[in-house]
Amino acid sequence: MKNVTPHKINSTFLAVTAFKCFFTAVLFAGIELYGQAGLSGYVFVNNNEPFPGANVLLNNGSFGTVSGTDGKFIFAGLPVGKYELSISALGYKEIVCSVSTDTLTRELVFKLTPYIQTLDEVRINGSSAEKRRALESISVRLVEEEYLKFSRASNLVQTLNGIPGINSMDIGTGISKPMIRGMGYYRVAIAQNGIKQEGQQWSNHHGISVDQQNVQHVEIIKGPASLQYGSDAIGGVINVLTNHIPLKQGISGEMSVTAKSNTRWLGSSAEIIARKGDIYSNMAITYNSFGDFRIPVTDSFLLPAPVSATEASHKVPLGGTIYNTAGKEKAASVLVGIIKPWGNSYLEAGYYNTQNGFFDWQGIQNDSLRLGHASGNFDLCLPWQEVGHFSANHFTNRYFNSDKLEIALGYQSNNSKEYSYLDNRTGNRAAELEYFRNKGNFDLGLRLQTYSANVFYTFRRLKNHTFKLGSGTQYLFHITDGYGHILPEYQRFSSGIFVTHKYVLSPKWVINSGARVDYTYFAMQETLNPDRHAGGDSIFNPTFSKKFASPVISFGVNFSPLKHTTIKFHIGNSYRVPSAYELGAYGLHRHEGRFEKGDTSNKAEKAWQIDLGYERKWKQLTVSLSPFANYFTNYLYLNPTHVLRQEGQVYEYRQTRALLAGGEASVEYSLHKWALLKVGAEYVYAVNLDLKSALPFTPPFCAITELVCNFRNYKAFTGNRFGIELISVAKQKYTVPNELTTFGYNSLNLNLITDLGIRRCKLSLMFKVSNLLNNKHYNHISFYRRLRIPEPARDYQLFISKKF
Repeated sequence: MKNVTPHKINSTFLAVTAFKCFFTAVLFAGIELYGQAGLSGYVFVNNNEPFPGANVLLNNGSFGTVSGTDGKFIFAGLPVGKYELSISALGYKEIVCSVSTDTLTRELVFKLTPYIQTLDEVRINGSSAEKRRALESISVRLVEEEYLKFSRASNLVQTLNGIPGINSMDIGTGISKPMIRGMGYYRVAIAQNGIKQEGQQWSNHHGISVDQQNVQHVEIIKGPASLQYGSDAIGGVINVLTNHIPLKQGISGEMSVTAKSNTRWLGSSAEIIARKGDIYSNMAITYNSFGDFRIPVTDSFLLPAPVSATEASHKVPLGGTIYNTAGKEKAASVLVGIIKPWGNSYLEAGYYNTQNGFFDWQGIQNDSLRLGHASGNFDLCLPWQEVGHFSANHFTNRYFNSDKLEIALGYQSNNSKEYSYLDNRTGNRAAELEYFRNKGNFDLGLRLQTYSANVFYTFRRLKNHTFKLGSGTQYLFHITDGYGHILPEYQRFSSGIFVTHKYVLSPKWVINSGARVDYTYFAMQETLNPDRHAGGDSIFNPTFSKKFASPVISFGVNFSPLKHTTIKFHIGNSYRVPSAYELGAYGLHRHEGRFEKGDTSNKAEKAWQIDLGYERKWKQLTVSLSPFANYFTNYLYLNPTHVLRQEGQVYEYRQTRALLAGGEASVEYSLHKWALLKVGAEYVYAVNLDLKSALPFTPPFCAITELVCNFRNYKAFTGNRFGIELISVAKQKYTVPNELTTFGYNSLNLNLITDLGIRRCKLSLMFKVSNLLNNKHYNHISFYRRLRIPEPARDYQLFISKKF
């Protein structure tokens, strides 16, 4: 097949982007505000100062705007009738009232009052999120800053791990990948305000490039989200939302310090927020350094090999430290924006860099290398990895009365470099070997550049109807470098259009529907074997190109028989284009200890998915259930084989009919205002229907019980809060051949939060203890579980922050 040059794909991408810019210009120039102001008013704070930037919504978001610099808001061209009006802003109590446009004779005036912190803030969702859940048929959760701080772990994915349905695939301290309802890698999209983050999702050793210190709120979609996000969101989305617009004029900020005992972690971060008139900005910087992580003392570990192979029973002495797992994390970001009565526009840019050592399970078998690793717990020795991710995004939100236009343009550059022991078994690559050894034993270089453009228009002018039309375009260009090989050079262009419709049939019934069509073009270059005498195929990757296209449809119904009761039903199909790795992988995934192969004959995944939901809220009790079922006609999975090459065990991508079913359940019980009891559980049943066996790497049943208590202020200590968490995980014995089973376990964590006031200085303190009882246990979806290496030992953690 004929390959497509970068020039041609770039031209296509530019043409589509130019069309979108023209379409946007027409909207700005041609859409006129019609009618007279049907409803207007002012928003003030207690000292009668105008309050800009407050969110003003009618009928739970059927119409929306924001207050201007003078505090004024206007709704024009509203149909005559009664409306529920809500005004909200971060840090202030929400105002909700009923208004009637046919009897209103004057402008409205509202005063916001500060929100006093209570135990309810520990909950994941606030009132706005509850309203959205009542209107959406899919499972949506909004995780706010208070929860993120209270549950903070080493990275964002581990922080979200306590939410039912979310799992963390960990490689040591600094690297984690999310799994939603048993699906991960390319089935879960990581987004920043709707722009999908692109990196090396195929690898366990590449985490997400997000600085959690600079995250205020996160949107989580559990289940199919292909309508808005396209192919890679077949399993769900973790959408990191842009930080809130500062409401007060002037400069504010926060500084924080973190220390952890297990890895001798020491880190700090700083954030500066400024606003002057309509202009606002946000700057943040983070630096973390950590050493090798420690485990409960373990005599030995196993080599990563098929269960039936002789090597699988070979035990290597270990101890209590996992050598060469130290690392560093650095991040910086800046945002500049403008807010007007018509909406807001902002530009944000950020750079995220990590350096992580990999456990040298091969070298540690050599006594001299073991001594070298043991001599410095903060040293980065071979093998190790550096990942740098740069992003620059521009967003514009423009209101036309109740309608809203959203434009997002983005650029990303993800640069991954791996350094490892290099060998030349046949002696035929001596010159290359010397060249890459002089570059620090540069084994694998992967650089991915991504251009993105999204345009959404929300139409709310018809009573009880909300239409959303959108398009998303993305172009990826991937090049490789280094001595080794695992992934070819490739290009990928994708573009899709969608429409969704929300119909509020009555206060009790809401109907959601939507459709999307995507087009994807993928092309990869031929890769030859540089040393045929070393074994393997003469061609690693052939020249290959292919087009993919498929529609997606969705239908859902929400029924609210009572005021605080919602029952949901959602059904739809999903579609996922196979990744470059699933099509063209060929080589040693060195630090996984396995040889992985893709297949250009792999087809796009297709699935039908059903989601149910039930939520009931009483005065002190909230109960929710979310069962689901996903049927795949051609599920792609990486399957361990019995073949053992010189480089490692062979894993191959295969396709099969598959069923993933299960659900989440949660209960929250508030004991007045001093205590909150939360219980969450999740279960996934994943089966290969063709082989009538399990799918690999499926998380076992898990339940998390948490008790959070508030205590009275004591002298200089205020806002005192104590939490205890019990994590109970069942045994995972339903595995594929050549995959180890994992025993169940219980783990206990503690958490203490307080504010310390010393004269005019106020410090926020949080003290945590992870794995309090120092239990030896294993995470079934962790890389180290394959080596029979347990999870980290007891860890004392201290977080100190000060706002100014």
